[in-house]
Amino acid sequence: MLIRPQPLNNKTSLKMKAGKDSFRSGRKIKSVHVGKLFDGLDYDSKRKISLSTKFIWLYHDIQGICHNFRYSIRNNVRWFKTISQLRPWEGFGGLINVMRFHLKDYIEMEEKYGHSEESVKNAKIVSAKRALRLLKRMQDPDGYTSRRLDAAKKKYPDYKSLITRYENGSVMISGDFVAFGDGWIGREAGKNPREGYFEISGSKFVSKKCSNPKEVIRVLAELDRYNEDVQNAFKQAGIDSDKDFARLHKILKRHLYSWWD
Repeated sequence: MLIRPQPLNNKTSLKMKAGKDSFRSGRKIKSVHVGKLFDGLDYDSKRKISLSTKFIWLYHDIQGICHNFRYSIRNNVRWFKTISQLRPWEGFGGLINVMRFHLKDYIEMEEKYGHSEESVKNAKIVSAKRALRLLKRMQDPDGYTSRRLDAAKKKYPDYKSLITRYENGSVMISGDFVAFGDGWIGREAGKNPREGYFEISGSKFVSKKCSNPKEVIRVLAELDRYNEDVQNAFKQAGIDSDKDFARLHKILKRHLYSWWD
């Protein structure tokens, strides 16, 4: 992918054409030759430069200094919050934050001052906004998982976990259970988990015979489907993330050189 010129809008195109015409008008041709620009150039290092030329150079230098100073102040104010939040150890979060802010800044400038043809200008803005949405999602990797898990869990009951608190202050959370009668139906976590109907007796979680065995079978079968959907949600979250990386790569490859024209 290389940088290519972009079609200009009519206003900018006419302005540039007028500038070229005024530059060429009223000038007499001194000589014509075929070659490279500086071949055979008779340059005298001792030749004096006219005062008017020096003033023109000085004027352009001052213009450049003022322009850089104005944008230096503007950028320090505008970027202060973003830059102040950066940390050397932050990793991808800081990098994406800078990319997002820079793209927002670009979109605002392109909407106000972009001089490409209207269709080209709009396409650049749309692609930049699409990249912004992708970067926002990528800045929160856990979001891919939470969105898929939330969608999967909506189809099932609000399972509760067995919470065991120990005298030394530690806590263990295990299994998935739904209330039934005076107890709970579900399955513990671990390598060889207990499953079925349970009741709490003192500080123990005791397995007991259920008055409705069919309900136990139904709940355990539903738990199997739930756990399968949860595993699939984790897998799909990884696929979603990979797709966003691929989409961003495609956008950057196609538009990165054309956004700033």
